[in-house]
Amino acid sequence: MKLARILLFILTFCAFCGCHDGLPEAGGSAAITIALQSSGEPDTRVSLAGSDDLQHVTYVHLYVFQGTEASSARCVASENVMWRAQEGTEAAQYYKLVADLPAGDYTFLAVGLDNPLTADRLPDVSKCGAATAYHLPEAIVAGDGVSTGTLLSEAYAVLADGKTVADIAQAELMAGFTVAAWNTVDDLTVTVELRRRVAGVMCYVTDVPEGVTKIELVGAVAQYSNVPLCKQEEGADFGNAQLGEDTKTILSMPVTEEILAAESMALPDGTVVAKQRGSVYGAVYMLPMPQQTGTFTLRLTSGDGTVADRRVKIATGNPAPDDYTYDFPVRANWIYTIGSKSANVDEPQGLGGTGDIIVDGNWQADIDIAM
Repeated sequence: MKLARILLFILTFCAFCGCHDGLPEAGGSAAITIALQSSGEPDTRVSLAGSDDLQHVTYVHLYVFQGTEASSARCVASENVMWRAQEGTEAAQYYKLVADLPAGDYTFLAVGLDNPLTADRLPDVSKCGAATAYHLPEAIVAGDGVSTGTLLSEAYAVLADGKTVADIAQAELMAGFTVAAWNTVDDLTVTVELRRRVAGVMCYVTDVPEGVTKIELVGAVAQYSNVPLCKQEEGADFGNAQLGEDTKTILSMPVTEEILAAESMALPDGTVVAKQRGSVYGAVYMLPMPQQTGTFTLRLTSGDGTVADRRVKIATGNPAPDDYTYDFPVRANWIYTIGSKSANVDEPQGLGGTGDIIVDGNWQADIDIAM
């Protein structure tokens, strides 16, 4: 299933006096125009409570790096595109770069954040979101491109000081990049596709064994604290730093009579999600991590302290007996779901018996997960 589909963005022409819908005006000196868009895949959503075709990113920031080699390209421009949040299946704007760049090869990196905005249309870091969790957009700094300015190889979303996995769990982060040559003579339009740089995890279960007071999804290793903003090659698209062993618990859901009897639940952002009586629901974001041995375990803890672990496996797409595996990576822009929940599907997974738990790791279905 797909936590959300690829965000269709086209960043609109914004001059000093404001923004305009549609294409940039013709005439004047040569300019660089940035257009962010998807490849026509299903649209993504930031408000994650329902399966309507919606997207909602509140803030987009653009960084320009001089060069295309990650080890030497430095950031030379950092601009707020003055994104105007638009709800619906598509969002369209163009943005005219303000920085005056010399001829050369450049890397254009755009980052989408989900914080509510202040009156100045900047991310409100007093609220949950990617700006709060990762200290963006300030974490990447523009310089002279020679000795100052963030290196492209260091363009990471890094968990900010004082923040925890609880902040990661509620922060949706999107980014995309492209490279282009600029000759200062001809107008240049570059296209960037934004995708999530986080993964989603959802657990929606029923038939909870009697006496169980807590259900947890536990990872094989500690969670990661950073992720590169530029998508890396397959098998290497992960961060390089981890948090403490106490972060192995990815998702924790209390089980009480009140929760089981309820037919809805309130999410941290105030959204109310309907659920079946007798079920328990939870969902979070996490940062990608490489393949592990026994990636996930579903842990059921009873009131007397008894713990029962259920192995979690994922379909491989290969024929039996290799059609499932317990060892898999957690990829950016994927949702890993136990049970199904959307506007059209309401199927919690039963916990009866002692067999393995199947997680669906697919972003191709038309589904939006309430986080």
